[in-house]
Amino acid sequence: MRLQWKYSLVINLTVVAVLVAFYFFDSIRVRREMNALHALGAERGAELKKIAEGTILNAVLRELETGHTFDAARIDAVLRQLKQEHPDMKDVINIHVSLDDTRIRSSLLTRGDTTGINLDAADLAQIEAKGAKIDTVEGQNATAIVIKYLVSLVAPRQIELAGGYGNPPLQETYETMLDSGSIHFELWKVLVANDIYVLDAAVTVEKPGTRWQITDKERGNIYTLWKQEETLWVQKLQTGYVQVLFNVPDIDKSIRYSLLMHAGLIVLVGALLVILIDLATNHLVMKPLERMTRIIQNGGEVAAHQQTYSSDEIGRATHNLVRMLWQLQESHSKRIAALGQFAVGIAHEIRNPLNSIGMTAQHLKAVFAQPKVAPEDIEEAKELLDIVNQKIDELKQISAQFLTLNRPRKLNVEPVELNSLVERMLSEFALVAEEAKVQLIRNYDADLPAVSLDTALMRQTLFNFIQNSIQAMPKGGSIYITTTLEQTEAERFVVIEIRDTGTGIPEEFQEQIYDAYFTTKEASGGIGLGLAISHQIIAAHKGKIEMRSKMGMGTAFKISFPLKA
Repeated sequence: MRLQWKYSLVINLTVVAVLVAFYFFDSIRVRREMNALHALGAERGAELKKIAEGTILNAVLRELETGHTFDAARIDAVLRQLKQEHPDMKDVINIHVSLDDTRIRSSLLTRGDTTGINLDAADLAQIEAKGAKIDTVEGQNATAIVIKYLVSLVAPRQIELAGGYGNPPLQETYETMLDSGSIHFELWKVLVANDIYVLDAAVTVEKPGTRWQITDKERGNIYTLWKQEETLWVQKLQTGYVQVLFNVPDIDKSIRYSLLMHAGLIVLVGALLVILIDLATNHLVMKPLERMTRIIQNGGEVAAHQQTYSSDEIGRATHNLVRMLWQLQESHSKRIAALGQFAVGIAHEIRNPLNSIGMTAQHLKAVFAQPKVAPEDIEEAKELLDIVNQKIDELKQISAQFLTLNRPRKLNVEPVELNSLVERMLSEFALVAEEAKVQLIRNYDADLPAVSLDTALMRQTLFNFIQNSIQAMPKGGSIYITTTLEQTEAERFVVIEIRDTGTGIPEEFQEQIYDAYFTTKEASGGIGLGLAISHQIIAAHKGKIEMRSKMGMGTAFKISFPLKA
């Protein structure tokens, strides 16, 4: 897997796993806290409703029923007295009282920016259904309870019915109709006569046969109707609302604690993510890079103690780096060994001519040290000087070969028929091959095109390969010379293959056969320059050479030259 995808996958999976775990545990905590808050809120709400109804509302109603008027100053005083004296009022923040509508007419505290109790149609319906509305105050840590109340500020009136209410049949008729939720026609006329208009009346039974409530849906007026002994009384009721604002420190404390816990969990999750990402980065990136850095600094020496590598890019790069360093070390060792062998070869080649020159010089010194030099000694001296001159030429040739190995070849190329060039070169080996019992088997491609070659250098190259093949078959054998044309997607090549049935090249020497002065034929006088010079000539022609060899089965050299378009 690519390192970037592996790293991204590990980081993303880590983040997702931590966030999922955070969501799971935090949701459990939040559900528990919400359940506790709901329970606390329900318990607290019941307590607050009891205080609002039993203490505050009763005090307000007593004051209104006693004074038979809405005296805002007296009600304010009652509310302040309650706040000061009653122990249940310690958490009360403010109280608002309205009458006939939601406009505030009395308050525990003076608030110039508060003009009415905020109630919409849904709130009024909830109050009608449940008797009260409990809600939190936005922007404040407070709970608001709104309670509807009914109060009569006018004196009750006695209703006189035609025929008298005390007439038992008529009385039972009125009571039965009121208990069933409707108004008797005679009773309706009496109510109209008393300026009580109930055009669309709804009757609510408070106490069957004794007390009822009549609501005029058209005007919204409410009347209470009751029977006292044998008399029927009616009284108009007025509607009002009491709003009590309570401070809820327990709920506020629970909310603050929940928020603090949530913030703490977020910090904990953030720290955990930082630690996990740091560990993943350190394990996947930093440690492999540090190991690679140590390998580079130590030149691959630590690689011997590190046999396993990760499968990502850094692991593969480290493995390739170690392998490259070992290859460089091995190549460097081989080059040092080749350089030593090269120096030994040069010293060996130079030593023989120098020895001959030294011996000749000593002999000439002895000859000319005689008191009288005979004519035959002079002739001998001339011969010795010719030998010195010959050895000097040999040294020049060795120097020229050495210089040739260390600078690019200069080619004198021209179109050459490779088949003809090979045939002329093979003709030089006719007698040598016959004496060595070697067959030269030719397989030429007749349609082979001309190729640009340096004729002299190429003849020298092919000569070296044929000569090595003959020397590799001391008991005789066959040499197969094949020419052909090969086509690839990019270009065409003229190919010559020289294959023998000789002893083959040992595997441990196959990488060194093109090194200068490397030879396995020191006993027969080989100096190891033939294949080195041939390889250099082929490279100068932009060609390539491939070798296949197996001990006891022979060796094959395949030489390819590119054709120009």
